[in-house]
Amino acid sequence: MENIKEVYNFYEIQYNENNRFSPNPLEFIRSKDIIKRYLEKPHLAIADIAGAAGPYSYWLAEQGHEVHLLDLSDKHIALAKDYGLRCGIELSSLTCGDARQLPYEDNKFDIALNMGALYHLQNDSDRMKCITECYRVLKPGGRAIIAYTSRFASLVDGYKYRFVDDPEFQKILATDLKTGKHNNPQNIPSYFTTAFYHTPDLIVNELQRGNFQNIKLLAVEGFASIIDTDNLMKDDDKKEFLLKHIKLTEEAPELLGISTHIIATCTKKLS
Repeated sequence: MENIKEVYNFYEIQYNENNRFSPNPLEFIRSKDIIKRYLEKPHLAIADIAGAAGPYSYWLAEQGHEVHLLDLSDKHIALAKDYGLRCGIELSSLTCGDARQLPYEDNKFDIALNMGALYHLQNDSDRMKCITECYRVLKPGGRAIIAYTSRFASLVDGYKYRFVDDPEFQKILATDLKTGKHNNPQNIPSYFTTAFYHTPDLIVNELQRGNFQNIKLLAVEGFASIIDTDNLMKDDDKKEFLLKHIKLTEEAPELLGISTHIIATCTKKLS
């Protein structure tokens, strides 16, 4: 298995995942909107794999679903437990574990969320283990909802936030575009941590190799990745206008690559 010590240390020591959506909640709002479309029945069994401190888990549990949270980070699981106690919301389980080796039995879940692990695994074999595990724990006909970072995320963010002015970031960007393998040798927090950035074609290829079917790709931020949305998200009318147009264009293949995040939805074969 790939060594992911850098990823673990990033979330344990350097980065506060709880604050990720605070400055601009666009990614969280859009991801919830996409997930919500597949909550057709009450009391679904849902695995939130690599679910950090549980923002999706607790949102789903509030709606009456049976949610099992798993994350690699001890800190995230501790934060999730603390949040549950403070808010009086109980998850069915909280586990510190690896998305490539899930502690769940076969055919257990209606939905498997994986909102983080696939964009931290640089080796193909590790990504396929993660996908295979998602497939294994789903019931026949169950749905996986998986988040990815776009191959062009560093290109978009590099120019948007002027990271490209830094020669060190220029090296990172060149490698990202060529291989998808994102590394941060200088350990600069704003340049993220060890990651892997997918092209849309590679997402489909990996899911097909994992035997998934009915694969659909949806842009999370879409064209909004290339604009400053901070002020738009603070104005309710402008926010709704923006969200309307992102949704209208979320499946446009011409725009998928510029979206910082892409969500894939797919299903396990019935037999």
